[in-house]
Amino acid sequence: MKEQSTTKGFAVLSAAGFLVKILSVLYVPILTRILGDQGYGIYSKTYDVFIFIYAVANSGMQPAICKVVSELSALGRERDALRAFRIARKLLLGIGLLFTILLIVLAKPIAAQAQSDITYGLIALSPTIVISSTLVAYRGYFNGKNQMNSLAASQVLEQLINVFVSLLFAFLLVKNSLALGSAGGTIGTSVGALVACIYLMVIFEIKHFSREAIKQPITGKKISNKKIIKKIIQYGLPITLSAGLSNFGALVDMSNVSGRLMHIGLTKENADILYGLLSKYKNLMYVPLIFITALGSAVLPAISKAVILNDRKNVKSKINFALRLTYGITIPAAFGLSVLNEYIYLGFYGNSRGSSLMIFGAFVVIFMGLSQIEITILQSLGKFKFLLLSLFFGIVGKIVTNYFLIGIKSINIYGAVIGGFVCFIIPVVMNHRKLQQTVRVKIPLIRLALKPLFASVVMSLVLFGLDKFFLFLLPHSITSNRMVITLLTFVYIALGGFIYLYLMIMTKGIRKSDIEGISPKALKVIPGFMKRKLR
Repeated sequence: MKEQSTTKGFAVLSAAGFLVKILSVLYVPILTRILGDQGYGIYSKTYDVFIFIYAVANSGMQPAICKVVSELSALGRERDALRAFRIARKLLLGIGLLFTILLIVLAKPIAAQAQSDITYGLIALSPTIVISSTLVAYRGYFNGKNQMNSLAASQVLEQLINVFVSLLFAFLLVKNSLALGSAGGTIGTSVGALVACIYLMVIFEIKHFSREAIKQPITGKKISNKKIIKKIIQYGLPITLSAGLSNFGALVDMSNVSGRLMHIGLTKENADILYGLLSKYKNLMYVPLIFITALGSAVLPAISKAVILNDRKNVKSKINFALRLTYGITIPAAFGLSVLNEYIYLGFYGNSRGSSLMIFGAFVVIFMGLSQIEITILQSLGKFKFLLLSLFFGIVGKIVTNYFLIGIKSINIYGAVIGGFVCFIIPVVMNHRKLQQTVRVKIPLIRLALKPLFASVVMSLVLFGLDKFFLFLLPHSITSNRMVITLLTFVYIALGGFIYLYLMIMTKGIRKSDIEGISPKALKVIPGFMKRKLR
């Protein structure tokens, strides 16, 4: 079965991830219009609880299955790779069923602890756990086999179904109550996961993975089921614990944020509204990170194979590529979100409420991206236990920061933004030191950031000056029109991207090999005067 290269896999998953995230961002203003700000706050709390349960049940298993499958495939043991997938699928199905039942039983007590009407939402989301358990197994196998096209298609299909079904049920059920409407907004999650799972099952049969594996000659001694399970748990448990710890921190923080907001005199309704605004901010923050997630999915099997084959040169090359690309994506994204904060909020959400969170808060995306890619790299190098430690310190730092700062009336919800910086800076510093020790090479994080930083600053100054010029030139009646604002937003994003790309090419921050590796077709759309500068 033909595999895709790391860079092409990244390009495919990036395109799919971007489409999925745009659908998610566009879905939020429609859902907010249906539910209102308070209803969206309740919906956000429901999802925070669900994501914790999902993380404990499933999150570590996709990279674990991917790692086991890619390692066995690299050694030519296709039959064992297939058997590992089937064992993991059964294991996950049992775990998923257990957590589905637990979520239904504990929905009411959890809602009481969250101080919000999320009982119906948690019950509506519970089937997603068992469905997504099977989905995760298939995605882990496809990821390990570098079948990124099928993986990407399943993600887009899942989100399309999710958005349509969730909006429909939110609209129908909100007429009965806000709590039921918020629950309706979660129903599409289960339906989308089910459709995506069925899709991958069909593709699995079409591609004849089982037949292809059986055709492969048996090499060496057969690996026992017990050893495969041990390997999956060895890889999956630390990642699951990391994700569970991270989402448990978010769960504690949810109660922490709401409690501290009410401590400074806000009503429960206003606390829910502010929590909703914080969720909108986070939703936008995760848009550029879909590229980092795609990058991580692409480099994980590649680095895992290089490690198992003891190809240290390739390991270092992949790490360098991943870090350069992470900076190249997150730094301009942070500056763009900060400078265009009001335009982006008005264009996507229809109002600028909460946009001030983005002015300084956007820069946390750089540390989020670095943390995410460092975690992926260290996972592929087998440094699971250390990741738990770095993550733990980051979460504790965030909770403590939020507790004190949100409790100050003049800071309130902005304390959660500062807490976000603390949460990611701590593990970035710790993981970077561990990474350098593991690969035994100096990785200059600051030097790698200089060219993207320079290009992003110049880009921001041009956009800021241009915006002031347009506001001065055009009457307020035009610049306050939503259609005009949306159009200007896309014009500014396109112009900013052009300026950034040009400066990165001029400073040799982007190489011809980088663009060719991601997609040779991309060179065709680059203007000739830029192309001539590429080396």
